Amino acid sequence: MTLETAGDTAAGQTVAEVTEGSPVFYLNGRRKVSTESSVLVSSSRWLNDARVREWTATESLRRNGHDYPLLFGLPTLMTAVDEVCDVETAERLVAEERARNPAFDRWLSEGFVSTYTKDDLRAYPAGSVGRQLFEYMDEYDLSPELNSRILANPEWKPANSLDFWNLRMGQTHDCYHILGEIGFGSVAEYFITGVITGNVFRYLGAELAGALMTVNTLIMFPWMTRTMLHYPGAWPTLWRNLTHGYEVGQRSDMLFAAKFEDIMHLAPAQAREALGWRGFAGPSCSREASLIFGEGREIIP
Repeated sequence: MTLETAGDTAAGQTVAEVTEGSPVFYLNGRRKVSTESSVLVSSSRWLNDARVREWTATESLRRNGHDYPLLFGLPTLMTAVDEVCDVETAERLVAEERARNPAFDRWLSEGFVSTYTKDDLRAYPAGSVGRQLFEYMDEYDLSPELNSRILANPEWKPANSLDFWNLRMGQTHDCYHILGEIGFGSVAEYFITGVITGNVFRYLGAELAGALMTVNTLIMFPWMTRTMLHYPGAWPTLWRNLTHGYEVGQRSDMLFAAKFEDIMHLAPAQAREALGWRGFAGPSCSREASLIFGEGREIIP
């Protein structure tokens, strides 16, 4: 049964009918909104964007086939995020946070961007964070730069606080793997997601934290659905990494604002102490779970 109604709503839409009378209680109260639009329209700017819809559907439901690199669609997603996200609101939240959070303000005022190279990392002593980072990059022929926009255009510069956040998180990302002694497999990524998410929600307002975590959310959360649908054997390790990482992030100093380049010469234990990293539960291996998730590959190219 439907109840006919009328009345103006936002954006010139009207509520045409409201469902009621169903014995299945959660089928009642569905307000069907009519619109003059000839295409999909939603109150969510993310749902309105075809690129984000395609990314979310594909990355949530697909398997990890050898024909499709894990982050193949990332440059398209980043373009979509740049165009869809509400930069004005995010900058307002940043300004409000800077006014009440001196440490966050100092970090943005400095705006430090790393410039180290693989040769710089090679020079650090054996066992140090920097040398371990070099050995990982050398084994897999990787670059210290992870930002897809800089890889495509070395002259690219951050245009706003969200850009700077994403740039800096990419530059420090691999250090979290080494500091957490978690390894570099795909499922190990959830430890890093946990640490950064826990840390940013510990030190910043929730609205700003959510805005800063947009890219990470769009990348990592679809993997969780994919794991449960196709690779449930990897789920216990994934969840352990995420929850343990979140606890570390909540208990530690403001790690996301730390200059990891200052601790590259230290062994991981010394570096954790210098950074104010708390809650370390010891080294952990995600290799078996990563091989399940990667269909035989620990690190998916």
